[in-house]
Amino acid sequence: MWTDKTRKSVKRFAYLLLEDGDQYIQDWIASCRPGLVGPGAQKIVRTTTGIRANNLRYLTFVPLYSCCSFLLQPSQQRKLKGRLRLCARAIFFEPDYIKAPILMFPFSKITKIEQLVEPSPTTSTPTSKWKSRQEGFVLNTSMVIKMKEDGIDAPYVFEKKSSIWWFSLEFAPVQQFLHQAQSLLSINALPFAERDMVLQNAAAQREAKAQFDKSRLVDLSEYVLLDLPAFQVTPLVREPGRLVLTQARIYFQPLHNLNDDNPVRSQPYSEVLAVARRRHSLRPIGLEIFFKIVTESGAAPGGGVAEGASAFFTFRDSNLRDQVVSMLLEQLGGQSGAAAAAGSLLEADSSWLNRVTAAWQARLVSNYDYLMYLNLAAGRSFCDLTQWPIMPWILCDYKSSKLDLTDPSVYRDLSKPIGALNPTRLDVFLERFSQMPQEDYSRAPFLYGTHYSTPGYVLYWLVRAAPAHMLRLQNGRFDSPDRLFVSVAESWESVLNNPADLKELIPEFYAPPSDFLVKREGLNLGIRQNGEPVGDVKLPPWANDPDDFISKNRQALESQHVSMRLHSWIDLIFGYKQRGEAALAANNLYHPLTYEGVVDLDSIDDPVERAGLEAQINEFGQAPRQLFTSPHPSRLLKRTAMVVNSDTLSNYSAKSEGFRGLSMEFVSRIMALASSSSDNVGTVTPLVSASSIKFQIPSDELTTKATLVTPPRKLRSGTPVPAGILKNKAHFMTSDSDTEDSPMGRHHDDEYAESDGRKSEDVSDWRIDSAVSSSGSDFALSEDPFDVVKNVVIQLPSKLRRNSTETRVGHERDNLEDTEPERRYPEAGVVLQNVENVDETMAWHSMFRQRLSEPQCLKLHRSPVNGCVLSEENASGSVTMYSVDKDGFIKCCVRQQVYSISEGFQVRATKLGTLPLSCLALAKSSDAYPTVLAGSYDDFVYVYSVDYGRALSKMRVHDETVSCVRMSSSSSERMLTASWDSTLKLWSIGEGRGSWAAGTAAPEAEFLEHDSAVWSLDVQPEGNFAISGAEDGTILAWDLRNPTSSVWRCSGGGSATGLRLTDDVNQVVAASTDGSLRVLETRRSGAVLASKEFKSSLRCCEIAGDLIIAGSADGSLFFWPHIFPSSGSTSKTTELATEFLDYSPLRDHTDSINCLSLTCHANGRAASFATASNDCSINVYSVGDR
Repeated sequence: MWTDKTRKSVKRFAYLLLEDGDQYIQDWIASCRPGLVGPGAQKIVRTTTGIRANNLRYLTFVPLYSCCSFLLQPSQQRKLKGRLRLCARAIFFEPDYIKAPILMFPFSKITKIEQLVEPSPTTSTPTSKWKSRQEGFVLNTSMVIKMKEDGIDAPYVFEKKSSIWWFSLEFAPVQQFLHQAQSLLSINALPFAERDMVLQNAAAQREAKAQFDKSRLVDLSEYVLLDLPAFQVTPLVREPGRLVLTQARIYFQPLHNLNDDNPVRSQPYSEVLAVARRRHSLRPIGLEIFFKIVTESGAAPGGGVAEGASAFFTFRDSNLRDQVVSMLLEQLGGQSGAAAAAGSLLEADSSWLNRVTAAWQARLVSNYDYLMYLNLAAGRSFCDLTQWPIMPWILCDYKSSKLDLTDPSVYRDLSKPIGALNPTRLDVFLERFSQMPQEDYSRAPFLYGTHYSTPGYVLYWLVRAAPAHMLRLQNGRFDSPDRLFVSVAESWESVLNNPADLKELIPEFYAPPSDFLVKREGLNLGIRQNGEPVGDVKLPPWANDPDDFISKNRQALESQHVSMRLHSWIDLIFGYKQRGEAALAANNLYHPLTYEGVVDLDSIDDPVERAGLEAQINEFGQAPRQLFTSPHPSRLLKRTAMVVNSDTLSNYSAKSEGFRGLSMEFVSRIMALASSSSDNVGTVTPLVSASSIKFQIPSDELTTKATLVTPPRKLRSGTPVPAGILKNKAHFMTSDSDTEDSPMGRHHDDEYAESDGRKSEDVSDWRIDSAVSSSGSDFALSEDPFDVVKNVVIQLPSKLRRNSTETRVGHERDNLEDTEPERRYPEAGVVLQNVENVDETMAWHSMFRQRLSEPQCLKLHRSPVNGCVLSEENASGSVTMYSVDKDGFIKCCVRQQVYSISEGFQVRATKLGTLPLSCLALAKSSDAYPTVLAGSYDDFVYVYSVDYGRALSKMRVHDETVSCVRMSSSSSERMLTASWDSTLKLWSIGEGRGSWAAGTAAPEAEFLEHDSAVWSLDVQPEGNFAISGAEDGTILAWDLRNPTSSVWRCSGGGSATGLRLTDDVNQVVAASTDGSLRVLETRRSGAVLASKEFKSSLRCCEIAGDLIIAGSADGSLFFWPHIFPSSGSTSKTTELATEFLDYSPLRDHTDSINCLSLTCHANGRAASFATASNDCSINVYSVGDR
């Protein structure tokens, strides 16, 4: 299964590769011959029989993937297959071969496009598929732009020399392309203004002709209520298409399905949280739809409308936008529904705005959450790079080795804008302002010509996380290495002194993940003038690492000093000092085009003037919508405790891309607290979300020494801990922060006059009290996310689970604190006890290698066996084996075998499909036997009923061979599939046979970060954690609720052929083709806990207690004793076992072992173990006492 596949190329083309203002038109499957360059390129003459040159014997060619020329005869020149893409201003060719660059031919540099005929190769065979003559076209150009070579985001290569390129279309007549291309060549020769007008009119006609494909509706009972042209906005991209509303779902059909992967995106109304009107280019034509279940299906790229927590659309005018809003709200419960209420919250309805502000004053909402809310209410969005959320610089000390957050001198002055922090620089701005014409209302004077938030500034911070966007913004180049974000201290010095640098920060500086500070592998940002290459961001001396830097930034944002001054910064950005006389008095006046309402683009008839103004608005910054017209109130000082929610923080850690919009928990918490704040300011007990973890910072005015208080480190039953959060949690929950070394270690009593005379008896224990029911659950969450839950404070208990494999009761513990196994949890009504000694019989996995029986060799197949599964899940309770094979005879026929081991007879043997089956899994069934899911080389998963002896259905789930199938059941049955097309897909499965017979219309989520074929997969059986391994050795960890990005990734030396999670999901065993076995820690971003090298390439792995088993390519079975913390074994026990017991490999197969399967019997003292091999046999072993 590992050696006979043809790898499918990864699509690299995206709208980001188009120039600003360019439009995508059409694409074709084509072949390209590398360019002919040099003097000979000018002497080529077209003839009726092919290409003739003055020197026909040897011509100079430039290969697509090489920088040097070489001499080849024309017939020997290699053709590359790929996709030819026609755009309004350029022609692109994307080779299927990923190492070859994408080629861009700007029409402005093309001198000729014409048809020609090429003779067939001089050598041919009877089976040759070539015609005697191939029709194509030749392209003469003076410049070729090469990009995305080897799939890497690197500066484009501009080759400015004459060259000739030959193309042939595979499945379309060449005239279809030539007619459009030659017309566009003529249009691009026109003056710019005329060219743009013609191209825009042509684009409008194409968009008007587009029609929604009703066959793409998920349910046949759906009918279209509204069908309008729209653009979906993502950073630096406006994608045209059709927005369609039915009575059940929202659909967006892109005008162009660039990579043939997602023709229609849809989302059910049940997942819509809020609908908010937005602006785009300072015009009221935008609409943002927020989704409830971001981490489950709302963020499913390829399946959902949104690639994040929200989807942003723009329309031709505000009337169309309002029409969509009205129809959406009507389907979502009308103006009195929850979505309408959440929309009012996000549109800064005065009643909601005042209540949220009151909640912040009462310290029911953290500073971070309040600033995020103000950004969203002011129209800022993570979908629009021109309106990215804004956060303030908080600190000004980036040179000290220790950071003391109780020292006022480490903080920036929040009452002044960035431009006014340096008095000397401010004098220069004021002098220039005084010299500007004061009476010219068309060009109002301003202090600052640059803004504090622009797309360039956002990408300045995020260049390591979004290099492709930087290349798009900088026309194929990164900025000069000396102008990139290299050092936090240097950036602060720049905004303090550079007249052209006034940028504020972004939310990523205050919440994990911190990977935007780390240069990814393979990213080359250049070398500075001092000879230093641009690498990871240089952090202040007081930051131990990027996570620590983010943590301390967040602590500073939530500090008492900032809390009492943050309202001054809000006045500058969102408040009454944003514009007008108050802005001038506060030295906070920016260019007039950055403010809403100064210019009406719709009233400008001159297309050149309008385009220029729109470009300036989008490139040079936009002020947020003004939310307050009077001074913002300050935060209340008297407060028993300041509660900082880490709900948002936890959500960040689960995503490598950070916060991308709005979570259901965030909105419900804001609305609940705002609803309760007016009557209980200063006294209301903070609302604690059932899925959150809290930490508390006592207010500065109530203690003589500020202390971070650690609540009990327990998690609510069923609450996952995202990988990567633990380190951040440790920063915020440290219990020794009252030492002198702590950033909050000292206190200045004279900072606030109100704090005089405080008494120590006012200090109370800020730990969160328990309010957990005896059932172990917290409080029932209402289906309405906006039900106000008051006076609820909870303690989150450890998750209790029974390990069915080891037949003992245990509990899941986080890695911050160990808990004794014999401890009573009265709040959960459960007494933990060690029951290993209840039965003195040896556990089945003890001395596994020594207790293996002689194998029962089953010759059930006549071809290599690709997979097998053992199971006792049937009516009789007998061990049943399910296996799939690859038949090497007669068109690769495939058989699926079901064999009852204990009864010794074959139950079913059925042929499925015409191509080999590659993998299988079992799904729950109401019948006697479980339902069998078999992945196939024909891209389908076959659903097979053993009881009925036939296939219930088949589902096409991928574009290439299905390599892995796994089942997971957290809240419902779900199927996770992996494929050689480098993707994973999550499918929601109903109950009973009917759900399989009906098939599945679209995946619930798609996971797209792998760059090569996925070869291995494992998933938490009753949870949301999954792990996948690829041909290139990359291993990715996933939170199934968040398909937008992996939780972490790591790489190995060989292809990842086998993965197996431990029962507590804290470790994963990885087998590779380089012969290595590794134990990775899932909560430490895949850190290697242990590793062992074997002499043979490994194909699969399994875990049996404290023993790791691996099958190899030469048929050997390897054993490696290893301690897993959850097993309860000691290192000394394993050390003795390794020294005195036999762990030599077994060799019961003559060819590669493709699969291992292990099942524990119901009595807990015995197990069955099976190995499937390319030698067409399956060996079944018994372990322990039956």
